[in-house]
Amino acid sequence: MKARFTPLIAALLAVSCGGADSPTSPTPTPTPPGAFRITCPTGVVGSTTGTSVAVTFPQPTTTGGVAPVTVTCSPFSGSLFNVGTTNVSCQAVDARNTAAACSFTVAVSRIPTLTRTRFLAFGDSTTAGEVTVPGATGASGQGMAWAPLRLVPEASYPTQLRTFLLGRYTAQASTIQVINAGSSGESALDGAARFPGVLSSTNADVVLLLEGYNDLSLYGRRGINVGIAGLDAMAKEARNRGARVFIAGLTPSRPGGINTLDQEVIVEYNTRVRALASGEGAVFVNLFDAFLPSLTTYVGVDGLHPTEAGYRRMAEEFLTAIRTTLEAR
Repeated sequence: MKARFTPLIAALLAVSCGGADSPTSPTPTPTPPGAFRITCPTGVVGSTTGTSVAVTFPQPTTTGGVAPVTVTCSPFSGSLFNVGTTNVSCQAVDARNTAAACSFTVAVSRIPTLTRTRFLAFGDSTTAGEVTVPGATGASGQGMAWAPLRLVPEASYPTQLRTFLLGRYTAQASTIQVINAGSSGESALDGAARFPGVLSSTNADVVLLLEGYNDLSLYGRRGINVGIAGLDAMAKEARNRGARVFIAGLTPSRPGGINTLDQEVIVEYNTRVRALASGEGAVFVNLFDAFLPSLTTYVGVDGLHPTEAGYRRMAEEFLTAIRTTLEAR
């Protein structure tokens, strides 16, 4: 008679007889490396006096991945970058051929430069830098305000203009010169006689002219033709020698001063100066309109000479004209 085994008995017999493998511990799974990442430098800046410049930047950093890791950027560090903003794309690839990418920008600005740097400021006391002595005001026999004048070269518009130019055109600090050739009491015709010698001795390639106050003071409206004749002679002399010429109109006069000029005569003179500048290919600098809104701030109590704030305003107007005309594009 055959023995019959139930499934349970069969299973027990198999275990007791070694008929099944003994259970074993599972094989540990290796810890995978961290996520592969690349980090680019933050925005990089550069500057140039030309149209492009070589810019170097730090190598992007990576984390995770399997060594060796290769990092490439396009454009690469040390490439020439043009003025403006350029996008740089970087990629990292590890030994498993896993890739990661990042990007950043290189911004290149242009350092402003001038095409000419030797300036000659030529004129009378308003170029030399005469100002009224603070607190020493009084009244003349005609009831007009007066104050003694003193020369303050450091307050003059040429001195302040030089400070402005050095602050903006830092790459040319060693070559920028602003020569103050102002002569107190000088008429435009006297200036025309003095001008050629001064221009020769300074070898200036830019001339800033401001003359005519004394011509109008001496002759009134008749002084317009005299002043314009002197300015015209100086502008032609400068142009013939290859200098770039800037001609300024007269500042407005402050009423009630001992040196106050007729405002209508000044306006007429300035109209002629503007026409002269146009005919000579010179730049007209409109000091009259720059002063008019703040006349008592910019003109001293004598009615004619600028205050220190006025000289600064003059320098600002000349700077604007210079930037527009002589700054390299």
